Amino acid sequence: MLTTAADNGKAVCIVLPMDSGEIVRRPPFGQHPVVGERGSDTQRRILEAALTVFEEVGFNAARVELITKAAGCSRPSFYQYFANKDDVFWKLARRLGYEMVQLCEQLGPVSADATGVATLTRWVDGFLALHADYAPVFAAFQSASRSHEELAKGSKAIDDRMSAALLAAFEASRDVDVEVSVGVTSALFGMVTRCGAMYQRTLGDRTRTRLVTELALIVHRVMCGPIEAVNMAELVAVRLPKQPVTAETSAAPAPRRGEKTRQVLLEAGAKVLPAHGFHDSRVDDIVAVAGLSHGSFYRYFDSKEALFRTLAETASAEMLERLDAFPSVEKIGRDAESVRRWLVSWFASYRANGGIISTWQELQSADHDMVDLSDEVAKGAVQRLARRLRPRPFGDPLVDALAVVATLERMPYSTFTLGFITESDAVDAMASVIHRGILGRSDPARRDQRRAHR
Repeated sequence: MLTTAADNGKAVCIVLPMDSGEIVRRPPFGQHPVVGERGSDTQRRILEAALTVFEEVGFNAARVELITKAAGCSRPSFYQYFANKDDVFWKLARRLGYEMVQLCEQLGPVSADATGVATLTRWVDGFLALHADYAPVFAAFQSASRSHEELAKGSKAIDDRMSAALLAAFEASRDVDVEVSVGVTSALFGMVTRCGAMYQRTLGDRTRTRLVTELALIVHRVMCGPIEAVNMAELVAVRLPKQPVTAETSAAPAPRRGEKTRQVLLEAGAKVLPAHGFHDSRVDDIVAVAGLSHGSFYRYFDSKEALFRTLAETASAEMLERLDAFPSVEKIGRDAESVRRWLVSWFASYRANGGIISTWQELQSADHDMVDLSDEVAKGAVQRLARRLRPRPFGDPLVDALAVVATLERMPYSTFTLGFITESDAVDAMASVIHRGILGRSDPARRDQRRAHR
């Protein structure tokens, strides 16, 4: 349901309204729509069961029957409160949005000292706990959004409210060099949430406490600037393998005579899969775009899953190669603009492969092979960037590398898939986060803007 609110004279579309807390039956179930304690318990059990089912089988494979079985209720009971599984999902998403906004608005003032870092540490801890509680919603968001694009885009209103709350918390302590940008705060939210999803699979024996502490320091450096003895913790020693993890390619090499045909099929798949979504794409769609027969398809691929894995492996290899070109700390010291140039090239690579990467995210929760491949790619990415960051005199190279990887993944998705931010603004925001939060330096673009206004 769409609602409209006024914000500074402008109409703002709020597509994910906050829960009122009142639980009602759907019409035409009963003459008295508002339910009591028993009905509240039933709806709660359905929502909790849906979270479990979404986590176990993924959003697309979830069925009302699975949810009612897990909830211990009948189908008629389910339909008193929800129209379908999508209705359940968006109810959970609204609750998540409400709790995220509440967490940000309760942050309070964050000072530019150790007390401020402690306040921020508690906030990051709460954010990661919230992510853990709603992990299946985060994981299923993209799949659920395919058939509810307007609802997905409505989540920007929640992002904007969180950004406003974070900026307000730093109002008295924010470094004047930090541009008041929703892009920067959005990048920080994306960094924290993606780290919550990735850290257990990428950081080895790094503890959650270590992650929370380091993320709080990054956010504090971005907003307050690097401050010795406050947010510039001593360098944490890390052990890295001699060679970063590299995802193994499972696809068999194509016969030389068939390379052109195979490539045509891959190019068709790269168009069809992002457009239709993995689960709604068919081999029929792929061969139609390729202008080939089913026989031609199955000569090279056993299934659409096999074709997609080949596309995913190619895209991930190209992205890992791009990470190898991330400028070293020494180079950034000589040429501060090298970070921004590299980010532009990263977006170009993502633009070429982003459709496949975004589609990949839709099926990871339900495809264990793709989860394994994703973990390998993520580990390789973190290890590569940790090597680049290790020469710094502060911080935890592994956690900070994960923070960069999380930001590099999230911001292009916000740009190309959700349309929340322009590519130019996304690059500016990411450059600020990397320069200030990861490298402990001033952002050269912001510094030059300040000089120009003098």
